[in-house]
Amino acid sequence: MNTRWTIKPLHLACVLAFSSQTHAEIFNLGEIQVVAARQDAETGADTLVQDEMRQFNRETVGKALNVLPGITSTEGGPRNEQMLTIRGFDLRQVPVFVDGIPVYVSYDGYVDLGRFNTFDLAKIDVAKGFSSVLYGPNTLGGAVNLVSRKPSKHFEGDVTVGLYRDRNLGNTGFHSDLNAGGNHDTWYWQASTSYLDRNQYRLSNDFLPTRWENGGSRENSYSRDKKINLKVGLTPLAGDEYTINYINQQGTKGTPVYAGTDVASTNAARFWQWPYWNKESLYLVSRTGIGANSYIKARAYYDKFQNSIQNFTDGTYTALAARPFLQSWYDDYSVGASMEFGTKLAPSNALKLAAHVKNDIHREHNQGNPTQYFKDRTTSFGIEDSQKIGDKFELIAGVSHDARETRQAQNFLAGQIVDFQAGSAAAWNPQAGLFFRPSATDEIHFTVSRKSRFPTIKDRYSYRLGTAIPNATLQPEKALNYELGGSTLVGETIKLTGAIFYYDVKDMIQAVTLTPATLCGGAPATCTQMQNVGNVQTKGAELGISSYLGESVELGANFTVLNRYNKSDPGILLIDVPHQKLFTYAKWQVSGPLSILGSVEANSRRFSTTTGSRIAGGFGIANLKAQYQFSPTWSVDFGVNNLMDRNYMVIEGYPLEGRNFFANSTWKF
Repeated sequence: MNTRWTIKPLHLACVLAFSSQTHAEIFNLGEIQVVAARQDAETGADTLVQDEMRQFNRETVGKALNVLPGITSTEGGPRNEQMLTIRGFDLRQVPVFVDGIPVYVSYDGYVDLGRFNTFDLAKIDVAKGFSSVLYGPNTLGGAVNLVSRKPSKHFEGDVTVGLYRDRNLGNTGFHSDLNAGGNHDTWYWQASTSYLDRNQYRLSNDFLPTRWENGGSRENSYSRDKKINLKVGLTPLAGDEYTINYINQQGTKGTPVYAGTDVASTNAARFWQWPYWNKESLYLVSRTGIGANSYIKARAYYDKFQNSIQNFTDGTYTALAARPFLQSWYDDYSVGASMEFGTKLAPSNALKLAAHVKNDIHREHNQGNPTQYFKDRTTSFGIEDSQKIGDKFELIAGVSHDARETRQAQNFLAGQIVDFQAGSAAAWNPQAGLFFRPSATDEIHFTVSRKSRFPTIKDRYSYRLGTAIPNATLQPEKALNYELGGSTLVGETIKLTGAIFYYDVKDMIQAVTLTPATLCGGAPATCTQMQNVGNVQTKGAELGISSYLGESVELGANFTVLNRYNKSDPGILLIDVPHQKLFTYAKWQVSGPLSILGSVEANSRRFSTTTGSRIAGGFGIANLKAQYQFSPTWSVDFGVNNLMDRNYMVIEGYPLEGRNFFANSTWKF
């Protein structure tokens, strides 16, 4: 669990950071909460609300979460994805949910956060380490929950249009989004649609040409994303709510070629394009009150994911290459449900029980090959109790039992379909947290949790383009997580938050080199197998501060330091996580209608390969934004990202955008 950090003025916490921003009502049914005995109790989860996402101009979930402590972006890479790590855990170990519905990809457990925009969200909740057992399985390092909007008025909404320009003011894309909804006492509706188009981005002027990238516009860096989000809800009685929700996302993107110094890398020259990256979700969420102190909350969902990758011969993107594949297709879906029962055993006690079942189906084939089928079933049963002890202490404890069973796994071998070895696994996950609240503004907590993560279908059965041997017997990764943290208010205008934490991960899944390499067939440079051999220890600390100086200046910052040690094999380095990260901002209300916001992000270096042969250097980038409020319903803002035009990257060989400009206009109704 981590400390809660807010970037709004403390004594004006209910006032919008920018008066023009839409205050999105929260869809409470979409939340996963530890309901404490005290209604105002904090469990420490970080929350990023819609106003803050708009304030920092963060259009995608990956970019939005990067402003929070303990979270680092891993944007780009050989698949051109926006990923992130939370205190060193990647997205396989910290699953992503939408309104409590798991949406991570069935095959590999990841999800490209660059394909998820923030326009239709009310908030994002991030739990670290000590996450509620009500989320279900695989929350080894926490959970990310994207909570949608819910209308509060008879008719309300907003529309935004925006433009993107490169450092030479050339066009690089645009976006538009529309949100509308209405609340009619016993029922409500919410509709959102958005379009985000980036035709390219331009590199820093400091970038030096390499074998496959000559600078200027980054070749094959386009992306387009369309999204529709619809919700209808019934509220026949106080405390009862029944909703049906539909989300349709359609995307396409290119993958910029490696532009680093390691030209001998086997992944260097991937000329890939994704003609489609589509996701569709249909889910029902309900809450039914039982008497004055109990309720039942139910979720049922169907989540579909389809994509395709084309492998071209060169940077002209005109002819497909035969090796390692011409074109590959994924056609996945998940069907699942969960049930939660909550009750108060006493005025000082809250008890919850939950059950989950999830069926994952993965279908894949390369051009010219038959379709392979994979099916997993995952179940979870959990119980969580919150007990108030006196006026200032609270104990929250829970435990879950998770299980995964392979129902089908097919192998394409020697020109025919045969069955892989099936497998199963199970894990217990107990946790407890003690919270001390000496005053209404101060809090100290200590938490300990044992979490697990089941290996994905890819972990168990992928040949990894001919360089690996499958391992159907992989067992869950397990982590023992400790945290001591707290928050305090200094005077009336300064809030300090902090946490120190220690994670001990055992049975971590790592690639082990096999000898001889010809075990993989052909003549690969190396042959590996995923095995439960890793033992990784993580020590770290987070510190946050937010303050409001006078009537016009707001300041805030958070700093993270993280030490990760591969205890099982110190020679294998841990990748994609910097040792230090700083995010800081300042906002100045120049006059009534004019505001200026500046922010700086700094990261230390990070390794991009386990051998240390490729390193993404440390960097610092600055952003600046001005907003003008013409009326209570209309505002415009202009800004520049990467103000100093730094040449930087978070994955070695994949440089990110140089200086770039944006302009947005928002109308509320």
